[in-house]
Amino acid sequence: MRQAGTIATKQDAERFANYLLSIGISSKVDADGDNWAIWIHDENELERSRQELEQFEREPQDPRYQAAEHAAKLARREAAEKLRQARKNYVDMRNEWSSPWRRRPVTVALIAACVLVFLQVLGDHENDLLFSSVPKSMEQITNGEVWRLVTPIFLHFGFMHLLFNMFWLYDLGSLIERRLGSILYVLLILAIAVPSNYAQFDRVGPFFGGMSGVVYGLFGYAWVRGRLDPTSGLYLRPDIALWMMAWFALCLVTPSLNVANWAHGVGLAVGGTLGYLATLIKPRR
Repeated sequence: MRQAGTIATKQDAERFANYLLSIGISSKVDADGDNWAIWIHDENELERSRQELEQFEREPQDPRYQAAEHAAKLARREAAEKLRQARKNYVDMRNEWSSPWRRRPVTVALIAACVLVFLQVLGDHENDLLFSSVPKSMEQITNGEVWRLVTPIFLHFGFMHLLFNMFWLYDLGSLIERRLGSILYVLLILAIAVPSNYAQFDRVGPFFGGMSGVVYGLFGYAWVRGRLDPTSGLYLRPDIALWMMAWFALCLVTPSLNVANWAHGVGLAVGGTLGYLATLIKPRR
């Protein structure tokens, strides 16, 4: 930072600083004895600033200096908004690695629950657990056992099934939970789990499970909202989207994989829709 010169009064110094900002030169006004110093942030603009200062001293009441005040206010407002967005999207990785559950408690709790249920399924209680978790008839749901439309997300029937879903839940869930907060994140998961599990039950039948419907819903939410609202901080690399959609297509054309395609499709649709609606709600806040 270099000094371009001094001006006798604070009012004139601020007016000149506003003019500099309106032409793209960032400066700072500081007291310097009985005068006010103009400090230029970018040394490459020092010579130009001194030339502008000479013209200002000759005609300080020129209308262009008066008009520059409004332009300077707009420029400062834009700079403040960029700084706010930068802070919003900033993630302190020291906290992320020192306490990985600190900003993702729900995601970590979901993973822990899925692992515990998986270990129980490996034991002697598989049939009891299946019976108590998944919907077996529409009558159960209409009689008030609506929790059966959520609990299947905790069931996994193989190590790779569990590993795959937990990897993507941690990756996508952490991203979204940090942005939405835990309460809205829980509501988002429920909003995805209920229709995706219902669709799988209605179209295929009982005895299904897995977090993949929710995972595809989280993917759809982050993908759509991230593309429509770049300030949301929900950025997904293009290769992630390509991989997720490729797996989705492979599951559709390969029945032998025995996956919950209806849960995948409805979860993806619900998540994408909610991501789109979130971009419509944002400007009204």
